[in-house]
Amino acid sequence: MWTRKLLKTNAKHVLSRSYWQVFLACLITSLLCGTIELRYNVGSNSASSLPQEAAQLASNQGFPYSLLLPYLFTLGTLAILLFLFAALCWTILVSPAIQVGLNRYLLFNRTAPARLGMLFSSFTYGYWNTVWVMFLLNLKIVLWSLLLIVPGIVKSYQYRFVGWLLAENPGMDASRAFEISTMMTDGEKWNIFVLDLSFLGWNLLGSLLLGIGVLFVQPYTSTTNAELYAAMRAKVIASGYVTEAELQGAPIDF
Repeated sequence: MWTRKLLKTNAKHVLSRSYWQVFLACLITSLLCGTIELRYNVGSNSASSLPQEAAQLASNQGFPYSLLLPYLFTLGTLAILLFLFAALCWTILVSPAIQVGLNRYLLFNRTAPARLGMLFSSFTYGYWNTVWVMFLLNLKIVLWSLLLIVPGIVKSYQYRFVGWLLAENPGMDASRAFEISTMMTDGEKWNIFVLDLSFLGWNLLGSLLLGIGVLFVQPYTSTTNAELYAAMRAKVIASGYVTEAELQGAPIDF
């Protein structure tokens, strides 16, 4: 039986010897998998002055620049669409592999120092299966969230360990990964939710420094999540629902 205190104590023990290594691993993952925000600063003064400046430029140069505006607009639209397409491809094909790689790094780091190169190990071991299963995972959560927010949250907790299962066994079938994760979280969703809430104070404190402080909290939360997975892993093995060999899959040489 796991408790929040036990998981956090174990996490602190791991971080006592590897905090800065885990910090760097989490930082790299955040930079490569972070959300992409498009911000447009359209002030009323600057917006109103642009046409006047363009008209003044056209009159000074004696060239009908207005004829170029449709072409510039088309090129700008194509550039934005290309950027969005690249961001979508990155989100589907790259970010999930790195996130699973971070899970693998954290699992290995529980018992011995892990190499940062492990963050990119999913590109070598079971890449396409990892991308496919993580795509299904995100799709399921989004579709459930479209119904109501609460079902989406419940499903996110139900399938919480899919990425961790892939970290151990990159070749695990999608349906089996969802099935095992469901078994792991059966009767545990509320306890896991409370565990997440227990980090709220740390995250609020970290956000005081323009959000930068959250980066220093992430190693603690991530390492605790690795301990949580280890506890849930032991639970399903003890129940006889899965075997050690199935969770580990084929040996991976790092």
